[in-house]
Amino acid sequence: MGRILRLLSTSAPALLAAALCFHFAMTLAYLTPQNPLKLRFARLIDGYMNPLLQQNWHLFAPDPINDTRVLMVACRLRQPDGGTTETGWTDITTPYWEAHLKNRLGPATRIARSVTGAARLTYSADPTSLQIAKKLDERRARAQAGGGGSEASEEQVVDMLRSNVKKEQDEGFQLGNSVLARAGSAHCDSLYGPTRTTAVRMRMAVLKFPRFSRRDLPDSKGEMTYYDFDWAPYQPVAPLKVATEDGLQRSVASRLPVPEER
Repeated sequence: MGRILRLLSTSAPALLAAALCFHFAMTLAYLTPQNPLKLRFARLIDGYMNPLLQQNWHLFAPDPINDTRVLMVACRLRQPDGGTTETGWTDITTPYWEAHLKNRLGPATRIARSVTGAARLTYSADPTSLQIAKKLDERRARAQAGGGGSEASEEQVVDMLRSNVKKEQDEGFQLGNSVLARAGSAHCDSLYGPTRTTAVRMRMAVLKFPRFSRRDLPDSKGEMTYYDFDWAPYQPVAPLKVATEDGLQRSVASRLPVPEER
């Protein structure tokens, strides 16, 4: 027994160092732009990083954030007479940011990011893959116009890139829609009570800030765009709670303006 413990104590640093090296190597490979080596080991890299270690490169992006995104929810409610009615839109993002400003250590910002991140998943794709595929398509078109053809290896790269982009888009769309439907269901329950909602619909409002040349203008003078998601069936979820400044747990409905039914 003592020999085993000594062996473990002497090999533990080496094992820990190897595990850390492997982890950081996989993280680096995951965050690098799309390249042939990353495509070759895509299944191994994605299998290790997703879903618990998933991250993005936005912190080091060359383009700063230039818009504000707000999610809203509408609920389709069951009426006593058996019919249904649809509510107006309720902002479910701003109350979380306000709660975060009052309590920086609370869970409000994590909840908000999970929902806004799900909305981004429904339409995001790797821009590097799209750019590489576009460049190779242009090169192939020029070669064909000159009487030649593109090499077989390039054809395989283009097909692989397009397949990878489509897979990312499909998986992101399915995951994002699922999370949004659950989040919308939780908010509808919080606003109108359980068992009343039959379907939920999300809307994302994107306010693009005025450009730097018009920096004297307030953000409200920017361009507002709305993206409406399809109605999704209601999904029963656990009650939604947020941390308040007094340390108690209250229903999120107490922090949201309740819209009139329509």
